[in-house]
Amino acid sequence: MALVHHPDVELMGATDWEIDGTLLNADGNALDLSNATLQWTLIGPDGLPALADGDATITVVDAAARTVTIAVHHAVTARLECGRYMDALHVTIGDVVSPLWVGQILVAANPRRGVLA
Repeated sequence: MALVHHPDVELMGATDWEIDGTLLNADGNALDLSNATLQWTLIGPDGLPALADGDATITVVDAAARTVTIAVHHAVTARLECGRYMDALHVTIGDVVSPLWVGQILVAANPRRGVLA
C-alpha cells in the first residue's frame, strides 16, 4: 500500500465536512477494498485524538475506482477549536494494518460558530 501525504486542507468548524479520496496500492493502482476496514483519525493540536468513535463516517463511493468519502457532521466540527490538526486514514486487510494517507487540516474559525452549533 502506498502512503500519500495529502496537500494541506482548510476546513471551517461548525460546518459539514466531506473529504474525498482515492486509495492506491504501492504500485499506484487503485487499492482493492474487498475485505478492507477503513479507519480515519483526527489528531488535535494537543497531540490527542480530536474525535470519538462514530464521529466520522467513511463511505466507499465507487468500489471499482476505490474512491471514498469521509463525512463529519457540523455538530461534531463545532466542538473543534481552531488550529492545525493531523489526519490519517488507515486500512486493515486481514492482519495487516497500514496508513494510506496522512496530512494536515487547518480548522478555521467560523464567525457564526455559536449560532450554528
